[in-house]
Amino acid sequence: MADQDAHLPSQAAPTGHVPGASFFELSRLMVVGIDADAGRLIQKAQTSPNGPWPSAWSPIAPGAWVIMTAGITKDGRVAVVGQQAGTVNLSFIAEDPNQAGPAEKWLAPVNVGAPPGATSYQKLSMARDVDGRIEIFLTDNQGRIWWMYQNPDVIVQVQKTITPPGTTTPIVVTVDELRPPAQPWSAWQQISGGLVAITALRQADGRIALFGINSNLQLYRCQQAIAQALKPSDWTQWVQIDNGNKITEMAPVVGPLGATNLFAMTQPGQVLHTKQQPAGSDTWTVWATPGYSRVPKYTLCAGIQGDGDIMLAASDQQHVHSFNAQYDAATQNWSGWRDFNSSGANTRLSLDYNADGRLALFSMMITNDGSNSLWTINQMAMDSSEWEWSWTELTSRNLKQIVVVRDLTPPV
Repeated sequence: MADQDAHLPSQAAPTGHVPGASFFELSRLMVVGIDADAGRLIQKAQTSPNGPWPSAWSPIAPGAWVIMTAGITKDGRVAVVGQQAGTVNLSFIAEDPNQAGPAEKWLAPVNVGAPPGATSYQKLSMARDVDGRIEIFLTDNQGRIWWMYQNPDVIVQVQKTITPPGTTTPIVVTVDELRPPAQPWSAWQQISGGLVAITALRQADGRIALFGINSNLQLYRCQQAIAQALKPSDWTQWVQIDNGNKITEMAPVVGPLGATNLFAMTQPGQVLHTKQQPAGSDTWTVWATPGYSRVPKYTLCAGIQGDGDIMLAASDQQHVHSFNAQYDAATQNWSGWRDFNSSGANTRLSLDYNADGRLALFSMMITNDGSNSLWTINQMAMDSSEWEWSWTELTSRNLKQIVVVRDLTPPV
């Protein structure tokens, strides 16, 4: 899924930021993954903005890992949350702020504990909130929904000695200062409901929205009711929104007009669309279709191009890949599904954009040994309907899971 936070509005520039350049123009795409053979937590990233991909994967942390997700921190560094084999505890790992030199550097894993009674996890998701703090969401083996977050800074009153303008006599004043919290992370808190899959999305106003699917393939949504949510009562109630359709996949994305859009794959293989109306509200449009598929589709992803336009990519039961580009968000004008490539087996798709705004499509395709290979192609230009014909191979096998992120603080 494409990361909506790439521009990091109203926040400090990432380490190494070049004045006058947009953050995304200095970014590079990174794939964070777990390999199937040894369970290693690994990454592979473009060697430079819009650059090539190296041949080798690099380790992030030692040991074997079971499940993970990835995102970016407030200052643009890649962050990973994962479960190491042999423990139910989760670990948080972030890029080292010091990225001088050619090698990628990571901080040591930080133990963030485990929800009470959880023995395994079905899905992890991560999003940055209105303050830029990372919030983590998961569904456990019992279908329970859990949430934790980086604690907000605290206000501390301190005394400072100043000399007012026009005088020579110092005075002592009391001022409020923000300081890091004593405990970096909150406790795990349970959000009501039962789901098998959950996806968190930072919306245009900074509040996080949650979308989930339960064991009956019913689709639900809720969102933070206030900007700085700190307890479960700060969330709206779950609302069932599937309208009787069985839903197998969900793909939320923030559109160019600031509204949260949700795309859902029905069990019969059609893609449906609903969005906030107006943006930021808790009212949504009726379900619509961005284009009918004569051959049922089975996998779906949504992303944004560098200019903010929405792009969908999907694969059908004949393994043909197609895209659907939104030309006008106000009039809901779409290109319709257009075939542009194919694969030799079932695949999982991800979209994110390069530093020049061109979208990159990642295809994680199942191999004969039951693991996954990974391939990527790019748009020819931003807003282009043409795509590269030849895929770039990132690995021929051995992947268990991946997440595509945009690294805003690459080594220099």
